[in-house]
Amino acid sequence: MEKILSKLKNLPGVLGVYLIDSEGNLLFVNSSLDNPPIELAYTLASLKGYLNDLLDSTKMGKFVDSFVDGSVGRIIFTGLKSGELLVVFASNVSNLGMIKFEMSNAIQQIENLK
Repeated sequence: MEKILSKLKNLPGVLGVYLIDSEGNLLFVNSSLDNPPIELAYTLASLKGYLNDLLDSTKMGKFVDSFVDGSVGRIIFTGLKSGELLVVFASNVSNLGMIKFEMSNAIQQIENLK
């Protein structure tokens, strides 16, 4: 799994890659961010829970993925079938299409491992 997710981290502009289970436990991290990885993991899992609740209450389905665009960076969340969450932090100069493509490949490879 480390080899699969490290490929994502090596893309230009990618600042961090996190794989988190539904409880917020950190399964994998490769990041150059200063934030403590465990704190980000809990925050990201919580945010996914809130998004799930919002989608459920509005009868708009289940969480699949989300994209947060900040003034200097981006956060891309994608849910796996197993309930885990793959999160990539990237700068605004990164190639979003390439990141989404590689995230899709990584998810498929991770799900094939299970």
